[in-house]
Amino acid sequence: MKNNEEVNNSPNKKQPTISEMKEFYEKNKKRLEKFDKSMDALKRLRNENKNTKLRTINNYSKESVKTYIKNVSSNEANLRNLSRYLFYRSEIYYRLCKYYANQIDTSIHSVIPNYSLVEDNDKDSILQSYEATLNVLDDMHIQYEVFKSAVVNMREDVFYACSYYTEGEGMFWLPLDADYCKINGVFTDGSYSFAMDMSYFRKNADLIEYYGEPFTSLYKAYESSGDKYQQMPEEYAVCTKFRSEDWETVVPPFTPIFLSLIDLMDMADYQAVQEAANIYKLVWLEMKTMGNDEPDNWSVDPEIMIEYFNKMINDAIPDYISAAIVPGELHEISFPDSGADSDVTKVEKATKEILNSAGGAQILNLNSASNSTAFKYGVAADTEFIMSPIIPQIEAIINRLLRFYVGEDHCKVKFFEVGIFQKEDFRKSLLESAQYGLPTKLMVNSLNGFSEKETMALNFLEEDILSVSTKFQPLSSSYTQSGDGSNTKDESDLTDAGLRTRDEDLNKAVMSMGKKFIKVSDVETANLLTKLGFQLIDKTSGIYTFLNNTTTKFSNDIDKSKVQYSNVLCI
Repeated sequence: MKNNEEVNNSPNKKQPTISEMKEFYEKNKKRLEKFDKSMDALKRLRNENKNTKLRTINNYSKESVKTYIKNVSSNEANLRNLSRYLFYRSEIYYRLCKYYANQIDTSIHSVIPNYSLVEDNDKDSILQSYEATLNVLDDMHIQYEVFKSAVVNMREDVFYACSYYTEGEGMFWLPLDADYCKINGVFTDGSYSFAMDMSYFRKNADLIEYYGEPFTSLYKAYESSGDKYQQMPEEYAVCTKFRSEDWETVVPPFTPIFLSLIDLMDMADYQAVQEAANIYKLVWLEMKTMGNDEPDNWSVDPEIMIEYFNKMINDAIPDYISAAIVPGELHEISFPDSGADSDVTKVEKATKEILNSAGGAQILNLNSASNSTAFKYGVAADTEFIMSPIIPQIEAIINRLLRFYVGEDHCKVKFFEVGIFQKEDFRKSLLESAQYGLPTKLMVNSLNGFSEKETMALNFLEEDILSVSTKFQPLSSSYTQSGDGSNTKDESDLTDAGLRTRDEDLNKAVMSMGKKFIKVSDVETANLLTKLGFQLIDKTSGIYTFLNNTTTKFSNDIDKSKVQYSNVLCI
């Protein structure tokens, strides 16, 4: 098995471990993600003739934004940085990107061994390959890395990263600066290849020392050849793109709603100002004179008045009330806003329109769901929106990386275009398939949050070590045993007609129970059920599991006390 310490290891510095890389990235996240560039995007879009303080977004030059949208190919960096800013500034945009990224659940997968239809399949070799693949998959923590990449895909269109792997510790995808990366083709598996501008490390020399391989080798190649763009090796390259139909044009997926988001933030800022004004009051204290021709002949000593005034504003007046001293009596002015309600309505309407046009309306704005059917299919459409372009790319990347982490004989991982909101329906479909003998048992439990190896380990514990299925029996009833002598007659006391009636009642009871499976541990009983036409679907640890075909009746030869019914299929 290979890891990054064995592949192209730098002779000058030890390759950082996954835990070290994660710690470094979290400490330097803002710097590495170029958060400052997103703030610069705000400054560049402001009207120079207006206030440049970063208080509201009102001073955006929307004409500049329109220019970016009209000329997307020449404004890739501007749109990306604007999208980053909106991601941190707009709650709706943040939730929208996260909503789509959260649709992806990499536990919905199946691990498929190498199998030949025409050649002999060596069981030991296949089993070893299967275990090696499962061990690496458990280490990789795919869901965390894929979610990270999916968020960037929704925010910026393209995600570039270098994949690090340390055996026993896991995998980490180090995001790379998109301003210094470009897609330059595809690998043989269909996933995107990319090159990185190594001049990036002239300004970030400390990073290349820490990153290790492959960057040290790529930078040396740049220095010797003068070619800035160096190909990221396939054992490290991770590149996913939402707009997969055109890999040469990079445009944030939600670019068409940027102007609407800016308008919405303007509205929200205006509403906040109006709400503040609605409770704002101005209090002034009038300084009275004695009424003669001398304007400075005050009825109250100004120093005494100022002393009491300061005491009032310090001890009695809340923050939203201002105060002033003027010659005269104490008065107040309020600033009511008669249009506050209408402003709230405008914000809600604008939010709804954005979600309806960008997706996510059924979840992020539940009031838009007219009924359960609309909700279901609305979410399904949102799921397909992100799944169809991203999942095939993730599948290709993971299987390519497994080739380097496990070896050429690694098992294939198949990911399904099923989102978190379709997970339960998919589970039911797999259970129905299992009833007909299809190999879906391991996958069913992966949907419950257990890896394939964890499932096998738990089954080994429960069945081979603890014998749980034989020790835990269902509660006795008149339908699971011949009788306790109190409520039912012994079979020897029944006539043939009585026996037929009892069997018919038992069969009706079984049908009404709605249990999908029949389980027996007695070999003779199992053989009798097979003769009667019941389909055997599993035999594990001495437990025979039959499909409960409610149309097939038990015969008098069946000992009912040896028969159990269940909806649980244990493998």
